Amino acid sequence: MKQYIPALACITALMTLSACSPAGDTVPPPPAAVKAPAAPVITAESEALFQEGLHSYQAFAYDKAIAAYDKALAADGSNYKALSGKGVALAMRGNATGSKQDTEAGITLIQQALALAPDYIPAFYDLALSYKINGQSQEAIDWFQKVIAREPDNTWSYYGIATIYGDKGQTQEAVRYLKKAAALDRPNVKEAARSQSHFDSIRSTPEFKDFMKQ
Repeated sequence: MKQYIPALACITALMTLSACSPAGDTVPPPPAAVKAPAAPVITAESEALFQEGLHSYQAFAYDKAIAAYDKALAADGSNYKALSGKGVALAMRGNATGSKQDTEAGITLIQQALALAPDYIPAFYDLALSYKINGQSQEAIDWFQKVIAREPDNTWSYYGIATIYGDKGQTQEAVRYLKKAAALDRPNVKEAARSQSHFDSIRSTPEFKDFMKQ
């Protein structure tokens, strides 16, 4: 559809929500928002195999998780949960082994999952984490922010952003997001900040020290 552009004489009227057009016709209404397609229904067998993979992933057994996700996808190729799960498991394995090929393959799988289910929020987080592992900091921040927009109480998306800024030595931004995460889960966030290397370059700053004392 050709975009409707008001005549110059209408600008003032448009600013006060009046309607006019060069020919005197009414201004056409804006197009309706396009609704995201419904996610495909996952078969029971494939869902059970996905849960098996998720259990292994949460135990940091990435090879075992990937094998279970492969079985889930063999049972149902449109299982977007398994696509995203396998993707982030590959990225995490790549992080452990230094395999950029694994990480990039993982990102592709998560993108495929989102093509099938654009509103599947766990895939937002999986993609953010995978981009972070791949060194794509801004893309990671953008996807963590997408999680937060849908789930404002998602502690670890705030923390994920904080780690990116911590790695960059950007103290104020790192501490700002640490505070947001800590407001939701102070004990675990502070323990993670204390023990993880992401904040090594800013540990001696007054801002970080003050945060850890709170």
